[in-house]
Amino acid sequence: MTASCRVPTVADAEAIARLHVAGWREAYAGIVPSTILDNVDVADRIARWQDYLAGDGVTFLAEEEGAAAGFIRAGALSEPMVAGADGHIFALYVLRRHHRRGIGRRLLGLVAGEWLARGGRALSVGVLTENAPALAFYQGVGASFAQAETYRWEGHELPESIYVFRNLEELAGFA
Repeated sequence: MTASCRVPTVADAEAIARLHVAGWREAYAGIVPSTILDNVDVADRIARWQDYLAGDGVTFLAEEEGAAAGFIRAGALSEPMVAGADGHIFALYVLRRHHRRGIGRRLLGLVAGEWLARGGRALSVGVLTENAPALAFYQGVGASFAQAETYRWEGHELPESIYVFRNLEELAGFA
């Protein structure tokens, strides 16, 4: 089964918000305190996604059989996390039941191509250091470790690894 990918509209905000929360719960179980994951306000996430989708970032939605399977959101930061990285991947989630189908690679390729088209040169991404599958994925598609940081989420400090994609032309080939 092949996922279709498209630029979502504000009408997709609820589907993406629900996928985002489900993605957090799948990826961060045992890493992020369950009190945080259990108490995510979906209505707040929907409102945020309505704002994101009305903004000027780069977002792609992957669907399989008409249902949201994954998404990616990227854009500019006011202060780059890594020297030379003029863009940042804010979120990339693919629901576990859709893993190993090339969806994450394809979403990365679409974002890389769009970032290049906008004149971009490199993209950074932050990954919770304890999220071993995500670290392996990013390393496997050519990201290079740049630095260690601390991500603060609801008063909890979580180790974060910052990676950078400097090979956007190659990455765009995944689209």
